Amino acid sequence: MILDLDNEASLDPGRVGAKAAWLAMARRAGLPVLPGLVVDSTASIHHMALGANALVSRGSGGARLSVTGEPVEFAEDLVEQGARLGDHLVARSSTALEASGEWSGAFTSYLDLTPPDLPKAVTGCWASAFSVSALERQASASIEPGSIPMAVLIQRALDPAAGGTARLAKDGTVIVHGVKGSPAPLLQGWSGGHEARLSQAKWLGVELVELVGLPALNEIAEQLRNANEMLAVNQCEWALDGSIWLLQVDARTTPGAPIFSSENLDTFDPRLIRIARIITRAPGRLGQELVLPWALAGLPTSPPQSERGQGDTPELARELSEQLLADVWGMPAHEALDAARRCISDLLGQDPGTALDQIDRLTPPDPTLALRLLALVEGMQAGEDRPPRLGVGRWEPFLASVTLASGNHHRGIPAAAGVGAGLRHRVDHPLHIRSHPPRRVITSGQPVPNLAPLLWDAAGLVTATGSPAAHLFESARALGVPAVSGVVLDEGDQIVAVDGHLGIVATLTLNGDEDD
Repeated sequence: MILDLDNEASLDPGRVGAKAAWLAMARRAGLPVLPGLVVDSTASIHHMALGANALVSRGSGGARLSVTGEPVEFAEDLVEQGARLGDHLVARSSTALEASGEWSGAFTSYLDLTPPDLPKAVTGCWASAFSVSALERQASASIEPGSIPMAVLIQRALDPAAGGTARLAKDGTVIVHGVKGSPAPLLQGWSGGHEARLSQAKWLGVELVELVGLPALNEIAEQLRNANEMLAVNQCEWALDGSIWLLQVDARTTPGAPIFSSENLDTFDPRLIRIARIITRAPGRLGQELVLPWALAGLPTSPPQSERGQGDTPELARELSEQLLADVWGMPAHEALDAARRCISDLLGQDPGTALDQIDRLTPPDPTLALRLLALVEGMQAGEDRPPRLGVGRWEPFLASVTLASGNHHRGIPAAAGVGAGLRHRVDHPLHIRSHPPRRVITSGQPVPNLAPLLWDAAGLVTATGSPAAHLFESARALGVPAVSGVVLDEGDQIVAVDGHLGIVATLTLNGDEDD
């Protein structure tokens, strides 16, 4: 049940999880990794089953209590072997899931333990699979709670003068983020830390150079490049405690980002702003099908009434849509639908001017009929089953381009590459997270790990503080969600575009004058 990190079995991520397996490989390669022990993931199976059974009737809290309340059979052996590592220890979760960056920071670590604390720390790591945030991530990924065994990595605790992360970019630049003392505040999103970059044999980043010193930064860069050459990894967590130690190494790849950018937006027709606002009020399959073809002529500014009458059915929604189509386009509904589809294709083409001229000639929709249909569609959408991830939709590149070209610009720190746009989903308190419709831009004060479940189908992420080294941004990069830190948005900013390449966030209000 308990493996030495130098044991050949510790190279198997199925037994020891991704985190421990990478470190075992790094030690074999001669990299500066602390010795350690690993509790085999198979030891967790019984406890995971207890948690899963309790979850059904007792919820997250009951599941965690059932896991931590069940002793481990190998407690005495664990305490004895742990004592050989030292008097002050750490215990960290290690699962096969953590080979993928979207699970960064998902599970619990325990710091500053004594050997007698280890049995409780091990069950505490296992119980973290049933935390609310971890359960939400598993639901987003369609993973059955308790189905993934968890190993636990145990090593000597350090008292670092500084710690952080380092990443090797494709062009060979080494990017280091760090803070004074433990790296935990940086990784948890509580601290913005400092950044330094090594490019063409020169370090840029005065604050981190002063904090860590050039010899330590050079050592971090050398060890990361060694790890890249020997193990093909491209990032690490590090700590400075007398010398540089690698706390974690891994290889991260970023999914391909949508091919559109905020650069080269030289020509812009302000009438596109009105179209962008209409699109955000007609989202999803039903919005595109039943609303957008006639709503190109405009939408009522009043919100739809959510109450539904006895005669309100999908058939009525289609009848109202056809009536509005015919009235707006001045032709039979089937011909109007064909004309609207051609117009929409032109809007998404290289020269939308002709389509905009055509839209200018349309008759505005009857506001009473329009509001009634919008309320019907809203109710129908609420009852739809959505897939876990929808991905970039047809209109998102358009919405991003319009918002980046015409909106209010805020300059921040690039944290995850890509460009996305959508309505804003504001999280004022990370402990009070509510679900949101797909393809929203998540905005929050800090990049805390609790927000990760919201990223599975987000269009973007914007935080007021925090470092790109935070676990949440690592999850964003793994999921292909563009992200920017260091931006505070105004109360009225409702449509948000995020350019994670350049660190730009652009915003529009949902309602406003056409050429503002």
